[in-house]
Amino acid sequence: MTDRVRLYTADEFERFVVLPENAEKALELIRGEIVEKPMPTEEHGNIVDNASLPIRLHLKQNRLGRGGPEIRYHAPDDPHTTLMPDWSFRLGIVEPPISDGAVQGMPDFALEVQSPGDRLAALREKARICLRHGVKLVWLTLPRQRVVEVYWADGSEEVYTVEDTLTFGDLLPGLQIPVRDLFAF
Repeated sequence: MTDRVRLYTADEFERFVVLPENAEKALELIRGEIVEKPMPTEEHGNIVDNASLPIRLHLKQNRLGRGGPEIRYHAPDDPHTTLMPDWSFRLGIVEPPISDGAVQGMPDFALEVQSPGDRLAALREKARICLRHGVKLVWLTLPRQRVVEVYWADGSEEVYTVEDTLTFGDLLPGLQIPVRDLFAF
């Protein structure tokens, strides 16, 4: 007899994440299953900072939208998916930030940095789930290999090394970030 995993809806998940025993946990809902993100390391945090700083400045200077770390997003077309990228942004946002619960909708861009406890196959699947729900661009940063896997909404995928420069296509025209800068500590 196999054990069946209980599948949750986004509404049930929202009630679950606010329980006191879950206050210090980074949780996501992936296809109805509650998944705890691994504890990030200093390296992980530095990579997120190095990637997000130029993006945040570009967004703010050009009044294009806003972004931030660990924002929860609920996929409105899927009652079983609530994701929390390591860093993300949404374009064209004018309403005040959400102060309770998940953003209803998905970001335009999502950044994930592999932590020691992350399985690469699971991160790649998460990138594809993001794209299926409307995310236009996903960067999957792999510190041990010092590469960034780039996933586009059109289905194309590329791998960038420390010799390459990342771009945002039509999302943020003109913004470029050398991969080497992500790993500059």
